Amino acid sequence: GLEREALQRLSRVDRRARILRLPERVVLTLGAVDPEDDEARRRELDIVVGANHVITVHDDPLVALDGFRSEIGQEQLVGKLDAAEFTAGLIDSVITAYFRQIERIERDIDALDEMAVLSRDADSFLDTVLALRRRIARLRRALAPNREALLPLERPDFALREDLGEVWPGIVQRLERAIDGVENARDLLLGSFDLYLGRASQRTNDVMKVLTLVSAIALPGIVLAGVMGMNFKLPFFENENNFFLVLLAMVLFAGGILGVARLRRWI
Repeated sequence: GLEREALQRLSRVDRRARILRLPERVVLTLGAVDPEDDEARRRELDIVVGANHVITVHDDPLVALDGFRSEIGQEQLVGKLDAAEFTAGLIDSVITAYFRQIERIERDIDALDEMAVLSRDADSFLDTVLALRRRIARLRRALAPNREALLPLERPDFALREDLGEVWPGIVQRLERAIDGVENARDLLLGSFDLYLGRASQRTNDVMKVLTLVSAIALPGIVLAGVMGMNFKLPFFENENNFFLVLLAMVLFAGGILGVARLRRWI
């Protein structure tokens, strides 16, 4: 049977990622995720490694374990791996699930970039940014603590029992790459938000440009209308034909302003 320390470890409700070394076994507690889970919720996985057995304990179904089981079945590796190699394969499958989750987040960020450029629905964009930010944060909180459980495997003063075998190298490096992938996804999300702010600023500038141009076009007409509306009795104001001359002058001023704006590429 399992040692009392191992049973106590497995029975705890809140199990942080860590490694427990016992005389006959090693108990690993890891945080895992479902690669298809849009919320990237953490799922606890305990791995009990003995001389000729590996026991996994988890409350929720884990796609990573299903994939590993299918993989070793197809390659007919059952019975050919020692306990450490089998455990390394399990850990690698857990980390692979994180990489798949990161790939899904990156695809969502690509779609977010397109939304930032084309969509005018600010609320929808910001809601998507907030959802992705929370998802990335949950993913990092689930992944980063696994260092505490896996780093001891590479220390020279910590080795699994000789009858368990040697853990494959590169597990910790692969974990670090996954953590870097999460950080990169966070940077990509910040870049998408910067793109949105830049696009919003450009739209604001376009609106101000149009308003300024409309004001510039209307100003000469307003001045002419004000002058022609003065109450001084001059012969010039008594000529009815001057009304059409004033309208023509307004049109010419407006056309001239539009022409200058076009030449200077303001519009």
